[in-house]
Formats: sequence, structure tokens, C-alpha cells
Amino acid sequence: MTLSEGSSSPLRTLQYLDVFLDSTVIGFAYFEDGVVRDCNEAIARLLHTSVDRLIGLDVADARFAKANDETPFYLENPEVIQSIDEMTANTDVIVGVNFANAARRWLSVDTYPVLEMSERSGVIASFFDVTRDIRRERMLRLFGAVSRTMGIAESLDEALSGLVERLCEDGGYRVAWVSFETDDPSGRLEVAYRGGAVTYLDGLELTQSPVTGRGPTGRAMREQSVQVVHDVARFDELSPWHERTRAFGIDSIVSLPITIGTRRAVVSVADHDIYVFDDETVLELRSLLAEVELLVARVQGVAAIRASLEGTVAAMTRITEIRDPYTADHQMRVSALSRAIATWLGLGEDVVDAIAQSAALHDLGKIAVPAEILGRPGRLSPLEIEAVERHCTVGADVLEQSSLPSVFVDVARHHHERLDGSGYPDGLVGEAISLPVRIVAVADVVEAMTHHRPHRPRYSIDEALAEIVAGAGVRYDAGVVEACGAVLAAGFEIDG
Repeated sequence: MTLSEGSSSPLRTLQYLDVFLDSTVIGFAYFEDGVVRDCNEAIARLLHTSVDRLIGLDVADARFAKANDETPFYLENPEVIQSIDEMTANTDVIVGVNFANAARRWLSVDTYPVLEMSERSGVIASFFDVTRDIRRERMLRLFGAVSRTMGIAESLDEALSGLVERLCEDGGYRVAWVSFETDDPSGRLEVAYRGGAVTYLDGLELTQSPVTGRGPTGRAMREQSVQVVHDVARFDELSPWHERTRAFGIDSIVSLPITIGTRRAVVSVADHDIYVFDDETVLELRSLLAEVELLVARVQGVAAIRASLEGTVAAMTRITEIRDPYTADHQMRVSALSRAIATWLGLGEDVVDAIAQSAALHDLGKIAVPAEILGRPGRLSPLEIEAVERHCTVGADVLEQSSLPSVFVDVARHHHERLDGSGYPDGLVGEAISLPVRIVAVADVVEAMTHHRPHRPRYSIDEALAEIVAGAGVRYDAGVVEACGAVLAAGFEIDG
């Protein structure tokens, strides 16, 4: 019996619900012993069925209704069934409903026991379509996760690997991959990044050939347009990927063209439900990939700057090596020890790299010191000492004019400063000396003492450590000294 057939309907006895009986927004149903006894037109429209099909359906087996082609769909949240079975109230329970030929809808369900003569006789359930809210929340979460991941990526590999991981882990999709166009005459595509059930792609050759590239990825690359497969089971069964796709439980796929740098690529996303990629979802994914293109450009720009910096450091190191091989070797050993100390101190990767790179050029100014002074045995005269000490300011000036980051200039100028103000060239004291400088200063002393110099023999590691330990907290940073000792005790080899 339906609501329109008389006042005996359980819903008719609830006068305050009359206003909703013809609602296009909220659907109501009355359950008795787990069976739908009455409902309004709105719930039938929400569920893509009819009132007649709903009435009499038993939800005890988790089946709530059927689509028009008799394919069953299910309420996914057991709290609704529990409410109906146990006559308990539940509010704001989110339920996903699958249809045979449409995208999943999300309903917010409230259930309330009905009392007649002080006894519970059934349950009233109200349904509100919250599909758009659920999708928007999920997509916003995906946008945020992709932006955060790619925003901190330092390479294209890291960025695109992060993209496919986020699509699966935060987007909830089963598989995602990025395919690149190649120069292969057969039209073969390079599957460079994959996430989710990656074994699905093992041994599966994707092409953009009109003959063999009949799947969505190949078509998207060939036609440079979005390709959507709503239901794999109904797609072209002669396609080579069809059997594997169905075997992995993949029911819908979308493939979207994207430009990564100068290369044409396709991002493909697959899920285990049909009709997942409706027009609204595809539009949102296209917006996401537009942002990805911008983020990739940023990553590539940063990588180019990083490569340029590394090239500049290498070129300057080579200049030092030609002028004075000993100084070049000394700088590289100080760089390696500085990196180990900075890493032990738990500094970030970018900071560690900057310290190691600046240490590799800390003595660059010695190219201006006459070779006969640098290689002279015995004690130097005051003028010769002044010439040697001038390497700090000379190196800093050269690096500053080279537009290198300020840490390079700071380390070159101040690596001979000491906490008690006894260093040179500026006599800095305490906190005025930056942490990168403090690290390089300790590494510089230890390396210099453990290697032969024209005016003295080399010292042992223990003797070098004794020197910096004696000056810890006075001339050298105590934490850096401790970290240096720990690094050496852990097996770091200065000559390694």
C-alpha cells in the first residue's frame, strides 16, 4: 500500500510528516520487521526506482531495492540495517547506493522507531541526497594531498610518484598510472609511474596505435581527448587489456591527456565500481591535472636551479683543483665530514645539502694566495699570515658576485671564526656565528689536523678530537663537537 491509498498508512498517522509526502528533496520509508511497508515518491526518485518496486522489499539480507534491470544494489552501512532490525534510532548515517547504469549516490539516512500503544511497531527512515557534498569533500581532500606532496617534491620522479599514490590513497581509486608518448614506431607507450594494484599493469603493453591501442589510455594519447569507460564489462571485448582489466575487478576507467614539460602524457585512473567517472568527477580531475601541470613546472624549475647550482659548485671546485690540488681535496673532505655532522644533528635534507655544498668551496679564496706561501714549510711571516687569512674575504667576495646562496658567502667568510671571538676576519662571538659555519669550522679543523701540511706532520684522529673537545663550548660549538665525535666513532673515514 502506498501513501496515496489511504490514511491507514503508517506514515499517514504521523501528521507532522504530511508536508514531506510529495517532497522532491527528502525521501521517507516505513519499515516493519525489516520490510518496506510504505514510502513516498521522493525516495523512489532518489533510488532510481518506483514506489511499487520498493514496497515489500526485505532489507534483512542487506538488499534495499533493485534497479530497473533487476540488478540488486546494497546499503553499505550496517548501522541502517541494525536500526531496522533492533528498532534503534540512528542519525546522519552515510550510505552509498550503487545503480546498474548510473554513478553511485550517497544518502544521509536517519531512522526513528515508531511507537503505537507504547510499543514499537516499525521504523521511519528519511533519506537525503548528499552525493555532491561527499564528492566535493573527497575531491578537496585529494586536491590538498596532491598539492602538499608535489609541493615538496624535489624531482619529477618524486612528483609523479606522489601523484599516483595520492590518487589511490586519498582519492580512493584502485589503480592510477602515468603513460608517456615514445618514439617507438609501434606507438608503444611508456608506463612510467603507477600506484595501487600495480600488478595489473605488469606485462600489459599499452600503445596509441589505431590497431592495437583500443583501450582508453591509447585512445586518449592518440586523440588527445578524455576517454571514459563507465562499465568495462560492456566495452569492446576484443581489446587486449579487456580480460586482464575484468580479472582485476576494474569496472570503470578514465584517461586524461596532460603535458609534462615538453612530453605528451596520459594520466589514467581506474576503480572497482561502474559509473564512477561521471561528468562532474571528470571535470574535477581535469582541474586537478591542470594544477599538476603547474606543480610539475615548478618542480622542473627548482631542479634546473639545483642543477645549475651544482654545476657552478663543480666548476669552481675544478678551478681550485687546477690552482691547488691539495686545497681542492681538502675542501671535498671537509664537505663530506660536514654533511655527516649535519645529518647526525638531524637537520633537513635541503639544509644538509647547502652546508655540504658551501663547505666544498669554503677555501675558494686561496686561489688568490701565492702558491709559494701555501706550500712553504716552516713558520710564516706576519705579512704571509695576513695573505693567507685574506682568503676568507676573497672567497666570500667571489661567491657573492656569483649570485650563490648566502650560506656559501657566510661559510667562506667565517669558517675561521671562534665562539670566544678569537677567530678571523670579523672576530664574531657566540650566536653571531651561524650553525652552518660552526659545523664547517669543526670539520675544517679535524680534516686539517689529520692530514700532512708543509709546516707540520699529520695528527691522529684521537689527537684531532682532543683538540676540538678541549675547545668545546669555548672556541667550538659543543653540540657540533659531540656530533663530530659520534660520526667518527660510528666509522666515518675522513679519507673515504
